Amino acid sequence: MKVSIVLPVYNEGSGVLIVLSKLTKLGHEAVVVDDGSNDATKLKLHSIKKPNITVLHHKVNLGKGSALKTGCEYAFSHGADAVILMDSDGQHAVNDLHKFIEKLKTGKYEVIFGSRNLNLGMPFIRFIGNKVASVIINLMFGIYVSDLISGFRAITKKAYGKIKWDSTGYGVETEMVIRIKKRNLKYCEIPIETIYFDNYKGVSIIDAFGILLNLVYWKIYIK
Repeated sequence: MKVSIVLPVYNEGSGVLIVLSKLTKLGHEAVVVDDGSNDATKLKLHSIKKPNITVLHHKVNLGKGSALKTGCEYAFSHGADAVILMDSDGQHAVNDLHKFIEKLKTGKYEVIFGSRNLNLGMPFIRFIGNKVASVIINLMFGIYVSDLISGFRAITKKAYGKIKWDSTGYGVETEMVIRIKKRNLKYCEIPIETIYFDNYKGVSIIDAFGILLNLVYWKIYIK
């Protein structure tokens, strides 16, 4: 089974280089999508000369969902049987990748979610917010994922064709979960390491409010 790691990048030059160094040491193939970074990230990515690392660029910032879609489309069109999505800032442990690959190889699951809630260490406020979001999605759509907004997840090629998302930004993780339910895909959760460098990074209050508004749209239009 050919598995590609897809990493969306926006102004994460230093962090992504560390992640990519760890990936290459373990022999993983990766597709990096620079989502219109306006710092030195683009130059740093140009310095990478590894045959198993592909770097793609968006001319402007289109959002995380768009970057993930670009990476997945490239990986699957170049022979990948599955992709593992992970953040590029180092807050996902490269050493956890083998857990996803082992689950994929069983052939039992089409999507594997990495969950920080199955481990210890998530900041309390984030833990509560995550749980509330998971309960809301369960009540509205009938699917419960303990770490709803975790970006660390694996998707098979077949599953991707069924859940291809419309979200361009941070709503991508939530929309993906809803589509997985609508398509009755087989999924599971695995514990992942909890790493935080910045408690205020990631989904903001404004992002969260936007996602909540989208829930009504998804409830009506995702069939």
